[in-house]
Amino acid sequence: MPMLPRLGAIVALSAGMLFLASSPAHAEDPVDLQGAYVLDTVGAVSGSGPAIQSSLDSLYDRASIQLFVVYVDSFTSPTNAIDWADSTAIANNFGSNDLLLAVAVTDREYALSVAPDFTLTEAQLDVVDAAIEAKLRQSDWSGAAIAGAQELEAQATGVVGPGPQQSGDGSAESGGGIPILPIVGGAAVVGAGVFVYSRIRRRGKDGSVSAVPEKMTQQQLDRRAGSLLVQLDDSLTTSEQELGFAVAQFGDSATAEFTAALASARAKVTKAFTLKQQLDDAQADSAADQRAWTTEIITLCEAADAELDAQADAFDALRSVEKNAPEELSKVRAAASAVRARTDAATTALSSLTATYATAATTTVTQNLEQAAKLLDFVDASVTAAQDAIDAAKPSDAAIAIRSAQASVGQATRLYDAIDALGANLADTTSKLTAAIADTEQDIAAASALEQDPALATAIAAATAALRAAPADDPTAALAHVEKANAALEQVSTGVRDKQEAVARARTQLDATLSGARAQVQSAREYIATRRGGIGSDARTRLSEAERHLAEATGLAAGDPVAALGEAQQAAALAASAVEFARSDVNSFDSGSLVGQRNYPGSDGAGLGGILGGLIAGSGGGSRRSSSGTSGRVSRSSSFGGSSRSSSRSSSSSGGGGRRSRGGRF
Repeated sequence: MPMLPRLGAIVALSAGMLFLASSPAHAEDPVDLQGAYVLDTVGAVSGSGPAIQSSLDSLYDRASIQLFVVYVDSFTSPTNAIDWADSTAIANNFGSNDLLLAVAVTDREYALSVAPDFTLTEAQLDVVDAAIEAKLRQSDWSGAAIAGAQELEAQATGVVGPGPQQSGDGSAESGGGIPILPIVGGAAVVGAGVFVYSRIRRRGKDGSVSAVPEKMTQQQLDRRAGSLLVQLDDSLTTSEQELGFAVAQFGDSATAEFTAALASARAKVTKAFTLKQQLDDAQADSAADQRAWTTEIITLCEAADAELDAQADAFDALRSVEKNAPEELSKVRAAASAVRARTDAATTALSSLTATYATAATTTVTQNLEQAAKLLDFVDASVTAAQDAIDAAKPSDAAIAIRSAQASVGQATRLYDAIDALGANLADTTSKLTAAIADTEQDIAAASALEQDPALATAIAAATAALRAAPADDPTAALAHVEKANAALEQVSTGVRDKQEAVARARTQLDATLSGARAQVQSAREYIATRRGGIGSDARTRLSEAERHLAEATGLAAGDPVAALGEAQQAAALAASAVEFARSDVNSFDSGSLVGQRNYPGSDGAGLGGILGGLIAGSGGGSRRSSSGTSGRVSRSSSFGGSSRSSSRSSSSSGGGGRRSRGGRF
């Protein structure tokens, strides 16, 4: 009977992709991978797809590095191998941990495109490069990709995965049978010298989906979503047909979970199609909505695929039991006997726990013995039913009974394991509680030595109360309570300690800073007053602000030295800025460049650097210099917070420049 379909089955690509199969080998411009991990336009690795992909999967699962591989006849636009590979990587939005191995088999050139911030060092990449080139020199095209993936994994993790064993023709040895591409949610095509491998997504070690739509353009997201919808819709249709066979073989009860999973997957795909319709309707959508909805389509399809995969695995296990029912029944009997042999020890362990610890600490396992006994009784009944079905030549009924017995044995084992684990955890928690109490007592003593304030007093009281209330017979609850109070005390103590240290530092610096600020303000005041005829509003404004901040600092010195220090520093900075502006104004005045400036009889040609300017202007005998005049002034940008300065920041991008790629002829 056919098995439930998986999206990882070999599927024909859409018509839009089939043009590759009829195209002769020729020079290639940088390519759009369209989600492919291996693209072979010259038939270099036909038949080696499973072996290559196994290595790529191992590299990603163990090192979170993605290696993409492209085989072409020769490189064009650009013809340089490294430039070609870098252009392809950039065009396909590669991330920092994505690498591209590009091979021109006719021209015997290659390149490994690497992002500038890739995790491996240059020395490590040299080792990878050498491994790839060694295979290319032997014209071992698939071996180059496999060697590259394995060496990248070794350099990144220090451990090389088992990888596939190569046969003489480059195919992966699987121990017999027809090799099936080990892909999850993808497609493969082999024909007329063309091999294209693509996947819906990768899965992490924990089975979680590891798609990265945030790195994809909207066009790439659209292609991915469309492909997923087509594949999932076809797979659901076929799965519904296959489920009918399963129901007929194993019955409604045994296939109830499979039926529910199929319904859930169908609901997700239906919702995805609804979102696709929203994207396709006449009403224009914002770019943010398009991206959000397309990403949700991908997420829904991947979740549906995962559900179907899980149920397909369960069907595989059930059919395996059906084929080997007598052997599997013997195994489950032995496993049940082993669990029963643990009953006395589990009973003793639970009695010890309940005598030592409070009910609240052991409540999660107090019913485990009774539940395990019921499960073992069910195992006995299932074993009897399985034997009867085997004797009656009903392998499907036997498989269901054996699988039920296996699940029950596994659950009973976990119940006994939980008792042992709780005992070990409570013992460990008791040790940690002792250490936490000692640590908290030390923190209380240290906090009490600090200058007290209301918040600190409250935290000390809470921590002290937590120590008194910690129940020795419930170490888990006690530890949580003590650690919470200790964390609060530490946070408040740190704040108080930092504040007191800041005050102490400020007091140490304040006298000197205030003296310096007074001197700078006085100097600025005298300079401006004695040259006021040539000085405009900018310098006078800063002097006024400096005097205001100095007064604030003097008033705060006794009660808030930290704030006083800040005010004094601001006063000094403003006074320095006032002098700078004043000097610039005087220099401009002396050069005769100020609008309205003229010399007066007996002034020696410069109004004595502005000293007389104010007096003469004040008498009405001459024209005043406008403080807003701009002719001949020194322009600058400044702020009231400090000395005059201007700054600029520039940024640039250089496309693919700076990548750490390498390659050449082989």
